[in-house]
Amino acid sequence: MTIQESFSTVLKTLLLSVLMLSLSACATAPQPVPSAKPGKQVETLQSEVSLSVRSGDKSIGGRGYLIFKQPDRFHLAVFSPFGFTLMDLFVADDRITCLIPAKQTVYQGLISEIPASNALKGWGMMRWVVDSPPAPEDGKAASREYTAPDGKKEVLCYDDRGLLASKTNEDGDRVVYQDYHDRNGVAFPSSIEISNAQGDSVRILFDEPELNQPVEEAVLTPSLEGMEVFPLTAFRGL
Repeated sequence: MTIQESFSTVLKTLLLSVLMLSLSACATAPQPVPSAKPGKQVETLQSEVSLSVRSGDKSIGGRGYLIFKQPDRFHLAVFSPFGFTLMDLFVADDRITCLIPAKQTVYQGLISEIPASNALKGWGMMRWVVDSPPAPEDGKAASREYTAPDGKKEVLCYDDRGLLASKTNEDGDRVVYQDYHDRNGVAFPSSIEISNAQGDSVRILFDEPELNQPVEEAVLTPSLEGMEVFPLTAFRGL
């Protein structure tokens, strides 16, 4: 699985859940030339991130810290402008845990059990963003069709170095990967832009990401001590 290689109508709820708290055509990525080649795996990622969201005529931005570990574990801390944590989101397999430290509350359950209208449903789509379709065998294909593990058809577009520039699924969800750099021997994008058919989008900018460095288990495991626990379906934002 590589972050470089790989939303649906739930994109808006995904990003609003984070930030209310604080084209089938191929795209061409910018051309800084990383020394790393396609194919090396991202096992872990740790990075400060800037998030900007656009939905209709509204836009909002914020900052946070993202930690990822193979195969499907995420921790996103969302910060206030003053630096304290507004929310911690943890994902492991199909389970999501949302901590609101200021309220000493936790929302927890299975992504598959919550309705699409719930603001946390979209976190399940992050797996699609980091999913890793196999690279073209000849390393020269500009685009190709691919059937994802969920059965959906995708169009994958590559730049002239064989790095994934974008992918679009049959629902109109799209991810664009830009500005690749060599990070610990891995060609890694400095930004990822995710959009859906309705025009909602989010852009994630990575600030000096650390790849394939040790990640302590504690930072991927939520501490529920002293917290009041509710089901995910009860989450309505801050």
